[in-house]
Amino acid sequence: MKKRRMTTLFLIVLADMSGAAAIIPIIPVYVLGQFHANALQAALVIPAYYVAQVLAAPWLGNLSDRVGRRPVLLLSQAGTILAYLLLVLAAPLGALLNHTGLQLGMASGLVVVYLARILDGVTGGNISVAQAYASDISVPEERTHALGLVGGASGLGHILGPALAGLLAGFGLLSPFVGAAGVSVVTLLLTFRWLDEPARRTHGAAAQPAKAPLTQVLRNRPVARILAMALVIGLYMAALFGTFALYADRVLLPGQPSVVVVRAVGLIITVLGVVMALTQIVLLRPLVGHLGERTAVLLGSALLLASAVGFFAVTSLWAIIAFAVTFAFGYGIVWPTLQSLVTSYGAKESAGNMLGWFQSAFSLALIVGPIWGGYVFDAVAPQAVFAVSAGLMLLALLVGFGLQRLPKTAQAAMEPAGSNEGGWKAALRSFHH
Repeated sequence: MKKRRMTTLFLIVLADMSGAAAIIPIIPVYVLGQFHANALQAALVIPAYYVAQVLAAPWLGNLSDRVGRRPVLLLSQAGTILAYLLLVLAAPLGALLNHTGLQLGMASGLVVVYLARILDGVTGGNISVAQAYASDISVPEERTHALGLVGGASGLGHILGPALAGLLAGFGLLSPFVGAAGVSVVTLLLTFRWLDEPARRTHGAAAQPAKAPLTQVLRNRPVARILAMALVIGLYMAALFGTFALYADRVLLPGQPSVVVVRAVGLIITVLGVVMALTQIVLLRPLVGHLGERTAVLLGSALLLASAVGFFAVTSLWAIIAFAVTFAFGYGIVWPTLQSLVTSYGAKESAGNMLGWFQSAFSLALIVGPIWGGYVFDAVAPQAVFAVSAGLMLLALLVGFGLQRLPKTAQAAMEPAGSNEGGWKAALRSFHH
């Protein structure tokens, strides 16, 4: 693995995710105050990004397979900068739209905000393309560690981003958007100056792959199972983050002042983020080296199941912190390991496309997770969210066990799901040969 390029990639993802995380807490407040949006319009600003990403991530990953990682990284970061500038200029641009006489059904400035979020989602494949880049420059035994470094940078960015927003918000509500745009300009310059195209691209060794449609991807049974695991684990994570503050208010700290609840939730989420990042950056490499990728997936899934059961069964604040650490440890193990596995079951030149579908599954979970979590929280009981999550993690664990019996080669994995040569029969045939 090229240490210089991985260090640069780490810094790029860290800076990019810090900027993205900095604006998330501000946008709903911004559109409510500036454009007099209703609660639904304000709430939809966040998922608009993920809806666009669900649709665009596989396309962007495939584009990086065809034209190279570096050009797509530059394109996606340029799109992010433009999206931030649209957010900053939403009010004057909305005023210009008003002069056109168009009937948009909402404030024109709010339309600009939605366009900015959709643009950022469409071009916001930075992480999946960065992961594909990390996969390209690492040998197979180092791939999980490389993806863990990218994931760790993303996790640290989500910790530093809100802190950045808090510092900049004192200078005005638009300051975090300006700061995020500035950070993205830095990442664009870093990419342009320090990241060259992976050798397999510059030397023309890779074939130009056709984009694999979802139906074709799902016929690859290992990939289908990995995407299913990504979806259910993402549903748990999204529901946890979407309802945890309400859970703390009603169950963990009932009757406490709001400031106490906010501080406790902030502390727990910070601890969770730090443990997750340290797991991916420091612990993942020796752990996967000792256990192997498939066993590491089982370990991570089991820890996630234990965390969901713990959240459901206990209400002590300190016990909840312990299970939050368990969640962070499990997620930090299983997520980059699944990403490494999904690239190993496709052709090397299709890593971007595979990681794009993986990102789409996760983005879909980020849309659906808070919806089902909020519904169960209100309609059943706060702790019922974790009961359902435990069921999801049991399903993930069972799928993980299923991965143990599947062939380890991409060629065998591409057998159709109904083929007599698929699954254990192909593995048995390979063993006899």
